[in-house]
Amino acid sequence: MVWELGFGSWVLLQPERVNAYAQAVIRTLQADEHQRGCLMEEWVLKGDLQYAASMERLADREEERFILLAMHQTLVERGLCLRQPTEKGNLLVFPSYYRRERPDIVEFPAVHATYRFTGFLDELYATLVVRLHHTAPFQQEQLWRDAADFRTNTGRQLGIRLTRRAQGAGEIDVYFESAIPDEEKIIFCKYVHEHLLRQGRDVVRLRHYVCGHCGTAVGNRELAMKRLGDWLQGRPPEGESGGRVKLCRGNGEPTIICAGCEEQVKLWDEMEKCFASTEIQQRVRDMQEEAAIVLTNQSKERVLVGEVISTVALADQICREFTVSDQGIDMEIEFTNDAYEATGAKLYLQLKSGDSYLRERKGDGAEVFTIKDERHARYWVSQAFPVFLVIRDGEGEVRWMRIDDYLKRESDDGRKAVRRIVFDGERFDVMSVRRWRETILGRKKPPAVAPQRLVIEPPSSAP
Repeated sequence: MVWELGFGSWVLLQPERVNAYAQAVIRTLQADEHQRGCLMEEWVLKGDLQYAASMERLADREEERFILLAMHQTLVERGLCLRQPTEKGNLLVFPSYYRRERPDIVEFPAVHATYRFTGFLDELYATLVVRLHHTAPFQQEQLWRDAADFRTNTGRQLGIRLTRRAQGAGEIDVYFESAIPDEEKIIFCKYVHEHLLRQGRDVVRLRHYVCGHCGTAVGNRELAMKRLGDWLQGRPPEGESGGRVKLCRGNGEPTIICAGCEEQVKLWDEMEKCFASTEIQQRVRDMQEEAAIVLTNQSKERVLVGEVISTVALADQICREFTVSDQGIDMEIEFTNDAYEATGAKLYLQLKSGDSYLRERKGDGAEVFTIKDERHARYWVSQAFPVFLVIRDGEGEVRWMRIDDYLKRESDDGRKAVRRIVFDGERFDVMSVRRWRETILGRKKPPAVAPQRLVIEPPSSAP
């Protein structure tokens, strides 16, 4: 059994090594006396973790680095953790290991539905929280032990709460502040519903009906949902519970008798109609796609980091990832001399992964990269070492191009704004790294560059 890593064409002959390091992540989370369920991403990538006494770490630190990169990419790709930027670098938040108890609330938001299911509870819950976090209509506000609060775009509270039952069985309550519009409630519920159907087993949805006449909650939710399900599937009514659940004579729709006032409670109400509508289903699919794109892009970013580290290592040079990269520089390469000693001569790298960063220009077919943040351009040209733009496309090809000299020349030393770069990068591989090593260490002239490779526009003409 082998595992081909997502970067560098490496094949892992002992895939269990990744699981062993993932267990070290869990041990580190559990060892936190505050049970905050989070770790600095830098600790994970460096292997600064709590290891079991029986676990023997890899003696080769370069090999361990690749295992840690692969493990980290898997955590991100599967949506088991959130990557939250901080001033000190990215923080990895693991919802399933967040153990802070929710303080007592005088009036807890009303539960709209309960889902019963079986499966791997930690993974089901964590991936649900992470994917909800990456949807536009809902913002994650606070995590608690087995619970997560969100806010709508209008600031209203909603969330989920996990209750662990027997081994591998659990329930998720979906709750809402009363002022939230019904459509937003249904979209949130439907998202939870579809997630559990995809990743869980034996999923049962129990709607919390409330009598519209006296406000009494319907106690026998299982019976109400069974009757609604039978009616939706066209089966004839059954005389369960002494006839308490029956068809409404006027329009043939199912009702249940309220235990408080004995009025009829409609089961096929406007919220159920909304829940079953194709429009809501499509909106939920769009949200699922939105979350999937975010997670895929994060995974692709990690693949590119692995590609760069792998290629530079094969070229016998030194590569480092910056923990804070919001200024526009993600990594650096430090070149070594013939004795494999660090020289202090470096390159800086800005990484981009995906097909969305380059567009084809009409007329000549050139690939154009848009500089979205002018501060990055100023930051790149101010560096003491060369700055390269590294782009990995959807096919996995990685190319790089030096951009600081271009920006200096075409901006007339900062007097003009450069909005776009026509990307004319060379393949990023071992030989190109070694060629630039020779150039930077002063052993040969750098490759010639064509001045016309930049598109310059004054600030007023920027789109």
